[in-house]
Amino acid sequence: MESEKLFDTREAATALGISGSMLRYLIAIGQAKPLRKIGLGWVFDAAEIERLRDRPQKGGRPKKQEVDQ
Repeated sequence: MESEKLFDTREAATALGISGSMLRYLIAIGQAKPLRKIGLGWVFDAAEIERLRDRPQKGGRPKKQEVDQ
């Protein structure tokens, strides 16, 4: 039987290219679904990492307009 790779919060955030705090925010709002909480961290399986990697992403905060003086 092949064991599935599990990711802690830091490893999952790195795999997704986001910060740990962003990943914790995604958990808090229900967009990320870890397998379980261990201590202060979360554990994710590879399927959840792939699901998060494929999620639609917003463009983020608009850039400030420069004012010509």
